[in-house]
Amino acid sequence: MAVSSMLMGVLELEISTKFYCEVFECTVALRESDAALLLAPDGFQIYLYANRSLAQRPIDALGVKEVMWSTATEEELEQVGERLRQHYPSTYIHSAGGVKFLDGRDPDGNRILVAYPSPLQLPRHIIADRFK
Repeated sequence: MAVSSMLMGVLELEISTKFYCEVFECTVALRESDAALLLAPDGFQIYLYANRSLAQRPIDALGVKEVMWSTATEEELEQVGERLRQHYPSTYIHSAGGVKFLDGRDPDGNRILVAYPSPLQLPRHIIADRFK
């Protein structure tokens, strides 16, 4: 069994679709007036749906808070960082437990985290304090 998709409400469907396609090199598989299905290069599915009534959730709200991406190489992490900085200039990289984390925001203010190496390449031995 594997996680294969995520569903995300967004304020501006067009802006968010463009963001995920530019930063994470997703392609649009399906497009409707109020929703889009994006495919990441590895086949992971991102369902975006327009919901203008969304308010940013408090940081301590229950439920899925963030999705973390990973790259196969450090060079790929740097490339994603360059693309993300075009949308969110305050994007930065930090390290914990031998893992580099790229940290930024999407158009709706949701945190974007990208890690290198992936958990398959380097199994995690600690949970960073900022993830608790």
